[in-house]
Amino acid sequence: MAAAVPFLQIAGTAISVIGALSQGQAQSSAYEYNAAVAQQNAGVARDQAAFQASQQERENKLRMGAIAAAQGKSGGTSSGSVLDVLGDVAAQGELERQSILYQGEINARGQMNTAALDRMSASSARTGSYFKAGSELLAGGAKYYERGSRNRVPSPSRSVDSWGSGPGTQ
Repeated sequence: MAAAVPFLQIAGTAISVIGALSQGQAQSSAYEYNAAVAQQNAGVARDQAAFQASQQERENKLRMGAIAAAQGKSGGTSSGSVLDVLGDVAAQGELERQSILYQGEINARGQMNTAALDRMSASSARTGSYFKAGSELLAGGAKYYERGSRNRVPSPSRSVDSWGSGPGTQ
């Protein structure tokens, strides 16, 4: 049974090392997956903003057409205050369209930043697992060495007291 103890210590250390590396790899994979999802979300945010901006542009054109039609129906000309109203409506519509694109880009950049942080976390998880595995290996080696040094039978040596005298000294 005592002969199995060193083997069990070595096996336990090996399992701890493999566990530390596996845990780091699993964490790294999870962070990489999260980074990929965040990057996809950034693309979706940009696509949604582009779609909403095109919808806003369509609404702007419809609004301006309705104003021009109402002006024509009332017998007015497209000059003077009608042009001022159309210009203001066009400017406000463009401002709303640009605001939609800007908000989409802010959202996309936030997602890209999240992806970058997740990639850094993945790298840190891998590196941390290497350090943990190394620590487990060193700790296991120290326990093995400590156990081995406790089980050694001291070799017979002559003992000498602090005065330099002992058996066999003159």
